[in-house]
Amino acid sequence: MNSIYILIAVVILIQIGIFIMTRRMRKRERANNVLLKYKINTRQRAWQLLADPSIPKEDKEKIQAYYDAE
Repeated sequence: MNSIYILIAVVILIQIGIFIMTRRMRKRERANNVLLKYKINTRQRAWQLLADPSIPKEDKEKIQAYYDAE
């Protein structure tokens, strides 16, 4: 009976580990991807963000590349 409890505890710990790692990966992806970061889904939204002075220059360059590609 104790071995079943140990097995269940190990499985739960593995699930928690997978959940935490998945959240970290999504957070990193969102930080690096300007489309997700600024919720850009149209060229109009990209154009509006290019005119926004509060957006960093590095992000504007990525947005400009996206705008020119479409």
